[in-house]
Amino acid sequence: MPDPLFASSSPPEADAEIDQLDIFSSIPPVFILPTHFSLDGLHDVESRLVSHGGNITYDIAEAGLILGRIGQKKRAALELRSRGIWTEDISEPLPANEASSKDSEPPLKRRRTEQHGQPGGAESEVIDLSTESESGSEKYSAQDRNHLPKRLLQTADDQKGSVLVIKLEWLNSSIKAGKPLPKEPYIVYQGRKRTVPTVPAEMGKQIGTTGQSSKQIIQRAKDDAALQSQPVSSGRFGVRRSKEAFDGGSSSQRQPPTLYRQTTSEHDEPTPLPPVPDWVRDQVLYACMRSTPLHPTNEEFISQLEKIRRIRELTLDDIGVRAYSTSIAALAAYPYTIHRPNEIIALPGCDVKIANLFAEFQQHGGCNHTEDDGTVSAADALDTDPVLRVLHTFYKIWGVGAKTAREFYYLRGWRDLDDIVEHGWDSLSRVQQIGVKFYDEFLAGVPRLESENIVAIIHRHASLVRPDAGNDIDCVIVGGYRRGKEISGDVDIMITHRDDAVTRNLVVDLVASLEKERYITHTLSLNLTSSHREQQTIPFRGEGPGKHFDSLDKALVVWQDPHFDIGDVDVDKTTIRKKNPNPHRRVDIIISPWRTIGCAVLGWSGDTTFQRDIRRHAKKAHAWKFDSSGVRERTSGGQVVDLEHGGETWQERERLVMERLGIGWRPPEERCTR
Repeated sequence: MPDPLFASSSPPEADAEIDQLDIFSSIPPVFILPTHFSLDGLHDVESRLVSHGGNITYDIAEAGLILGRIGQKKRAALELRSRGIWTEDISEPLPANEASSKDSEPPLKRRRTEQHGQPGGAESEVIDLSTESESGSEKYSAQDRNHLPKRLLQTADDQKGSVLVIKLEWLNSSIKAGKPLPKEPYIVYQGRKRTVPTVPAEMGKQIGTTGQSSKQIIQRAKDDAALQSQPVSSGRFGVRRSKEAFDGGSSSQRQPPTLYRQTTSEHDEPTPLPPVPDWVRDQVLYACMRSTPLHPTNEEFISQLEKIRRIRELTLDDIGVRAYSTSIAALAAYPYTIHRPNEIIALPGCDVKIANLFAEFQQHGGCNHTEDDGTVSAADALDTDPVLRVLHTFYKIWGVGAKTAREFYYLRGWRDLDDIVEHGWDSLSRVQQIGVKFYDEFLAGVPRLESENIVAIIHRHASLVRPDAGNDIDCVIVGGYRRGKEISGDVDIMITHRDDAVTRNLVVDLVASLEKERYITHTLSLNLTSSHREQQTIPFRGEGPGKHFDSLDKALVVWQDPHFDIGDVDVDKTTIRKKNPNPHRRVDIIISPWRTIGCAVLGWSGDTTFQRDIRRHAKKAHAWKFDSSGVRERTSGGQVVDLEHGGETWQERERLVMERLGIGWRPPEERCTR
């Protein structure tokens, strides 16, 4: 379907006549920015340009003119930078005499042409290509111009390394006028090309004095290479443009694999290896059977692997995500500082690939605790690859997963949060709109003291809506808070009572009470899956198709403390109300019946890999299905297995579940599998 922007208002006969005009043959090669275009709309623009004599290039580096649906100067510069073109703004407009030339012929300039192939590196010849000589009286003859290379007849701006981004309306208006119109009214951005920023000379001198120059040069070269766009052969018009805008390729996924090579020095190391932990000796694969602290010994290297795992998530590589999660969990549980790659190979769930990455990490300063600690090039792509950076930004929106983030980028052509608001706000779900609105506040996290204040308020309201329960309602902060995090992404609160009548539908009444006092500003999700099945353990075969996030009653809400200094009273005794300055927080309220509170607290207290391996171990060792709502047998038609009998408190019941599962007790501070 033709793009509505280029719908012609002229009669068909006039369009047919204009289509035959050779309008754009005199302009330099044109690159069309794919941002905010559908694939069909982009094809339509290209077809119109080519049919009127235009020359399209699919390599932005060789373009003399760039057309796009971009309206802001900063956005145009960002689009250029994301494609490897670094520029600086040229504030002065083009000279009027150049812009309004009678025949719209771009002025010519002096240019050097290198005389390749001459021995000794002969000096370049200087050719004067201006239409007038220095005295202003001489001009090139038509015969001379015919013998000049076409690349020397480009615009003066292009010869000087200038980049001009103009609105697409210029193309349509020029077609209607039958000639290229002046560009000034349509200019979005005019910049001068510059080299990619490098280390300043003063810093380079300092680096040289410390013996690190070669390392910095190599790293700088890698950074430069990551920023350069991949040239695509322009070919004929029928050949598709660069896949950058449409496919899922990422530069971080095109790196060739390396082979870890052991050296004799590794085996001749005078420092002996530390004693092997029991779980390494016995090759214990399940992370739930190992103690893992919040801050592991090899945290710097693990953080690099976490970045690679996030890249796998963004590229929809589920197998890679699971593999890296297993390796990270093993490294996080290892209690000693790793000095050699062969130590990693001995860990269950780690292989030569992880050893290779550690060797690279060491080569770049890892384990030396310097100001510039070790890095891994595959991990650096999360911060340096322009596509991954945008995908990661979208992924961090609450309510947006990896698939949706890729849809935003590849199908809708969005490049930042402003694009979402400007071009697609109405197409977002309500939850996604809230995620965008409070993007920075949600990412900031919740301190421990604030989490404690929130749970105290929720406990008070739970007692208000269930007055007969007395003081026997238990509220437990689970999630990252219970594992010892100083800042949690959200607040997870587990509520229970020994009487099933108290917990049935409690979440509905509790949310209503909190909304009435304006603590809850938005309810993102409200589920009564447990109350609907009379608070029994979820059936062995589930409750329908699809994956279940959790099987308990719960409410996912946005929280804001409504108490603040409302405002001041002015001389007219009128109150000037202020906007509530308190931050918005993500809070999950989960309700569990008492009979399975141990499973519920355990299911909401461990990191993702810890929870995954509990389910794997229960299935492998006992043929059980573990869930936050309880445990069922897989071999007897789904009979409930009571692992909590005898526990008087929720703490005792959680311990009994872990011991009877066979994974052994370990406090929540040791369940941090990352």
